[in-house]
This record gives sequence, structure tokens and C-alpha cells, in this order.
Amino acid sequence: MARMSPQRPTDRTDVTIGFLGAFAALFLVVTVVCEVTGRPALTWALILLALVVALALELRHRSAIVRRQAPESAPLAGGQADRS
Repeated sequence: MARMSPQRPTDRTDVTIGFLGAFAALFLVVTVVCEVTGRPALTWALILLALVVALALELRHRSAIVRRQAPESAPLAGGQADRS
């Protein structure tokens, strides 16, 4: 039987971010096309808004997971340690 590698804590969140991002890009294109051609675009724009809000919340959730997993003495994102 094949052994599975251990999952990172952000794996599910990363998949969700990709899923939401792909659909947000798709709905952005649909909304722009509707606006340019004069078709009603309110429904598309509201769905796009909901996707962008969900994407922002998921990104915030991912950063919280990463912060929780990082050890206290790890360097910050810029590569410099916290000196305060």
C-alpha cells in the first residue's frame, strides 16, 4: 500500500483559495463582458462580490494558521528577526 505524505495544515485552505480565486476570475470576466455589452450585470457583480469577500476571509484564515504554526523564534516574512 502506498504511504501518504503528511498534510500541511494549510492544504485544505490552499485548495479553497484556488477554487475561489478561479471562480472569482471567471465571474470578473463575465461581469466585465456584461457591462461592456449592455446586458444586466448586477447579479454577476453581486456573486463576484461574495466570491471576493469569501476569498479575503479565506486568505485571512490561512495567515492565522501560518502564524499559529510558526515557532516564536522564527524570522519574520522579511527575513529579519523581531528585535523589540
